[in-house]
Amino acid sequence: MKESKIKELFQNECTVYVFDLDGVLAPIEYGEYNHYYYDDEEWSKAILEKDFYEDVRPIKTFQDFLKEKDKSFVYVVTKVMNEEEKRQKIKFVKKNYQIEEDHVYGVYHDLDKLKAMKEIQKNHPHLEDRYFVMIDDTVNILNDIMEHSSFSTVHVSSFLK
Repeated sequence: MKESKIKELFQNECTVYVFDLDGVLAPIEYGEYNHYYYDDEEWSKAILEKDFYEDVRPIKTFQDFLKEKDKSFVYVVTKVMNEEEKRQKIKFVKKNYQIEEDHVYGVYHDLDKLKAMKEIQKNHPHLEDRYFVMIDDTVNILNDIMEHSSFSTVHVSSFLK
């Protein structure tokens, strides 16, 4: 087993952070006694009727982590069902994390997160791949990025104390 160098990336000022939103920057707490109660079809309709992210609490650990980071190196790549969900998520991250609208990428399929990272990379062409870090709670997404690129991947559990 190799020694983790994730902390080195976090200490480097040129690291580009790419965050998932649901389950990372925002808790998933939509069911009464469960994390969720919609299927994808129901969610895509419900999100048109209500701003589900309006009252979601941000994660203090990530607010503290991002407080001192250069926001030009901070992005969000999140799965969305439609443009309304993307609008709600943009509003949430601007309000709670001061991440700009043009740094939020909505994708319709989880495995498109790697494509979004490659788009983000165009904004920082001078950096080596390892300085682009995807922070997600879904192992399948992290594995896809790890297996099909040289980008770095971090599971959200690395931030738990």
